[in-house]
Amino acid sequence: MSFRKFSQALAIAVASLVGLTANALAFNIDESVEGFWWESALQANRGWALQYLPTGPEAGVVFISGYVYDAAGAATWIVGVSPTVYDGQYEVDIPLLAFEGGEFGPGAGSPTSTAWGNVNIVFNTCNSADFTFTGGADFTQSFDAFLSVVDTEGAGYDRCVYQEEFTGCPAFAQDLGDRNCGIGGTITQDITLTNDANWVLTSAVFIGERAEIGDPVPANGPTLTIEAGTRVIGTKAGRTALVISRGSRIIAEGQPHAPIVMTGENHEGTGATAGDWGGLVINGAAPLNTCDAPPCEAVGEGDSGAYGGDDPEDDSGVLRYVRVQFAGDKVTDEDELNGIALQGVGRGTVVDYVQVHRNADDGIEFFGGTVNARHLILTDIQDDSVDWTQGWQGKIQFGVIKQIQDETVETDRGFELDNLEQNNDAAPRSGGVLANFTVLGKPGKLGMNPRRGTGGNFSNFIVTGFGTCLDIDDAATFAAAGTPGNLTGVLTFENTILNCSTNIVENDEAAADPWSSIAFFNGQPGNSLGNPNLDGVFPPANAAYLSGFRLDPEVYDDFFEDVDWIGAFRSRDSAWHYNWSEFLDD
Repeated sequence: MSFRKFSQALAIAVASLVGLTANALAFNIDESVEGFWWESALQANRGWALQYLPTGPEAGVVFISGYVYDAAGAATWIVGVSPTVYDGQYEVDIPLLAFEGGEFGPGAGSPTSTAWGNVNIVFNTCNSADFTFTGGADFTQSFDAFLSVVDTEGAGYDRCVYQEEFTGCPAFAQDLGDRNCGIGGTITQDITLTNDANWVLTSAVFIGERAEIGDPVPANGPTLTIEAGTRVIGTKAGRTALVISRGSRIIAEGQPHAPIVMTGENHEGTGATAGDWGGLVINGAAPLNTCDAPPCEAVGEGDSGAYGGDDPEDDSGVLRYVRVQFAGDKVTDEDELNGIALQGVGRGTVVDYVQVHRNADDGIEFFGGTVNARHLILTDIQDDSVDWTQGWQGKIQFGVIKQIQDETVETDRGFELDNLEQNNDAAPRSGGVLANFTVLGKPGKLGMNPRRGTGGNFSNFIVTGFGTCLDIDDAATFAAAGTPGNLTGVLTFENTILNCSTNIVENDEAAADPWSSIAFFNGQPGNSLGNPNLDGVFPPANAAYLSGFRLDPEVYDDFFEDVDWIGAFRSRDSAWHYNWSEFLDD
């Protein structure tokens, strides 16, 4: 039997109810299933209304309602609320209640309810589902849902990404049952992970052969494509990670209402923890500073293969609307994986709207290369949230760091910024150009730590809540920066607000600092000390720092949006993190 979600006459009204956003993953019971499901083959057009109510990160409940009729035509109102459903779940059991009595009008009357039965709903696509009723009546119905939302120009569209019904796992994957397809080992062909299944990493997965030092960069390595709304699941038992080998590419293009999620086997509400799986590693062929005779190469953490080369335009693919969460599994006691490791990745690669949550090691680390990024979120990272080394020279605009406040969970720096540990003056010198960050720290921790000879240009930052906001370390770092009043431009802070127990620490190493970091900070334009009075991660309306603080055009080129506010967001209403991100408690 075929059911449809609503009539054209109700298009605008139902469009206001159907969010089709937030936690859309492979296949998710979420806002994408909201609306009216009816049996269009019958003239009576009987059916049910569904609404999804979020209750927490990647979790919610389904409310169902409808009328049933007895042989005499008397109607009974049936409603039910499901237990918690989690992202990646496509089946739900809902206990049903029958309501009688009550009044229509200003008074409610005295309605009563009795158990009526149960409905099991299996969603096949956005627009089809099987409903099986037991208890009150025993029968199965197949429902079709077609959402014809009307936009301002009268065109119809369906934003839900789950349009294809699962028919089985492809030849390159193992059928694990329950719409789970397993992949493992080295994959040397182009493959696509579709959003009609959950994709389980059964071991470390290498897209392309693992490179050794000295291997030529493949001209046409394989490409991994991941559809919007797809869920990739790593397992702790398999020591799993997803590695894109040098010369290969990843095309992970999510959508605001349908991000791609790489995660462990559990959800936050079912026992997920940092280190539940490995993480994402991308190896590129862009320059490093790890040798005296370029082009330089290095071998990645977790035995993830060689990276580096002489191509600053290296294109290792696209990460857009992607979340990586509960990763960082230890390979050895000394070797943990980052949530995302960008190793020798070039500026031909796109990284935009990316979140790393609850990683056991660093959130995102740049090992050399020239890759740029926008719209980054790092939440509850248990080591450094952002880390760079080995001569990374890229750009980032718009970022949020929010450290976990739980005293029983360890964390470290907001930013740990190195040139090269073995040679603090190695070239090319690390020197990211960053703007518009909001960095919320944990008492006793360090916000920003430029050290080991790094450079870096930082503008329009809010750094708050740490034990210490800023600590510049190592003689090479001071020398590269110049002196207060006579800066080289290698290391700068402008339009930055610091608000920590100790805003700037000095002389915390064995040797005294060559010059005053406080004078360095105070001598640059737009910097200030004081409480930004944030509401969570958002600025208060009409704050003085929300206008008049433009980026320096001599430093910030056309990669950067020309904004004049300090921090990641200008307002709660205009924030760019909605729908695709989680865990910000906003």
